Amino acid sequence: MYKVMIVDDMDIIHREFRRMPIWGITSGFEISAEAKNGQEALDLLKPGETDLVITDIKMPKIDGLELLQKINEKNLSRCVVLMSDYTDFNFAKQGLVLGAFDYLVKPVAVNELLVLLNRVMEYLEEKNRESERLKKLEEKLDEKVATALPDADVDQLIELILSGDPRADDLAARLAAFFAASTENDPIRMEFLLKNVLSVIAGGVLDKKKWLYGFTDQNAVVGTDSFRYDTIEEMKGVFLEKISFLQNLIIKLECGKTDNDIVKRMCSYVLENTISEVSLKSVSEKLFMNRTYLSEVFRQKTGIQFVEYLTMIKMERAKILLADGRLKTYEIAENLGFKDIEYFSRLFKRYTGIPPVEYRQINTL
Repeated sequence: MYKVMIVDDMDIIHREFRRMPIWGITSGFEISAEAKNGQEALDLLKPGETDLVITDIKMPKIDGLELLQKINEKNLSRCVVLMSDYTDFNFAKQGLVLGAFDYLVKPVAVNELLVLLNRVMEYLEEKNRESERLKKLEEKLDEKVATALPDADVDQLIELILSGDPRADDLAARLAAFFAASTENDPIRMEFLLKNVLSVIAGGVLDKKKWLYGFTDQNAVVGTDSFRYDTIEEMKGVFLEKISFLQNLIIKLECGKTDNDIVKRMCSYVLENTISEVSLKSVSEKLFMNRTYLSEVFRQKTGIQFVEYLTMIKMERAKILLADGRLKTYEIAENLGFKDIEYFSRLFKRYTGIPPVEYRQINTL
C-alpha cells in the first residue's frame, strides 16, 4: 500500500480527504500522515516513508512551492501533487516547472483524485522497476570493478594523504589512469569505480583521523554527483581534486607538516576537543608540560602563535556547524567554548569576511 501525506492549513480539507471512499484496496493508497503547513510536513517527512505528498500551495510558514523544493532537495518523497484554486493557476504552473507530478483544483472531486492516483501508481511502479534495474546494474558493475582495485596502491595512497606527502598527487593520477583503462573508458563503469575507491580512501583516512568528521561535509569527499560528466578526463580531474582537497584539509588543520612530536600532540588534542573550552592551559595540563615552553615550541615549529591556531580550528568547525543548519548561532558559540556570542560573531567575521548569519545563508548544506 502506497503512503500519502495531506498538507493543508484548513481542517475542512483534511476531513474531505479522509471521508473519500477511495483509500485502501480501491486505489492502493492510504493516508499515513497529515500536516497543516509546510514546516510541519518537513518535520514529519522521512526519506523512504512517504510515497506521495498532496499539498496546498498557499500556506503559512512554508508554502507548497517551497515545500516542493525542499522535498526534492532532500529526497523526502517520490511524488508531489499540488492543490490550488483557479486563481492560483500561475503558481500551479510554477510548481510543475519545479518538479511537481501534477496539480488538483479545489474542491477536489473523488473521481478526479482516483484517476490521478492511478497515474501516480503507474509512475511509482515504473520508478520501482527503474530502481531495481539500477540496483542490479550496480551489483554487476561492483563485481567487475572490485577486481580492478589495486589494494596495495590504494593503501599506499591513504598513507601518503595522512602524512601530507606530495607524492599522493602522482599516485592518485596513476590510479585514475589505471581506472580509466580497466573500465575501457566507459563513463558508467568509471563512475561506479571512482565511487568505490573514494569510499575506501575516505574510510581509511577517517579511521585514522576521526576528528575529520567534524571539519568537512562528507559529500565533498565521497559524493559522486560531481562525477557525472561526459568525459573520462573530467571524471579523473574530479577524482584528483577530491584527493587533493582531503590532503590539504589535513595539512591545514594540523598546522602544516611537522615531525615535532609535541606539536603533533598539541594539534591532536585541540582537534579532538573542539566542543570544550580548549586553551593552552588545558593542553599543558593534558600533556603535563609547562605552558610557556609549549607556547614557544609551537611558535618556533609552526610560525604562528598557539592562540591563532586555536582560533582557526574553532572557526573551521563553526563553518561546518553553520552550514549544517541544525544549531542556532549562539548554540554553536557555546559548543565551541565562547561565552560571549558577540565576540564569537566578530571573530568569525574577521576570519571569514562575513558574519555567521550570512555565512549560513550562503553555505547551508
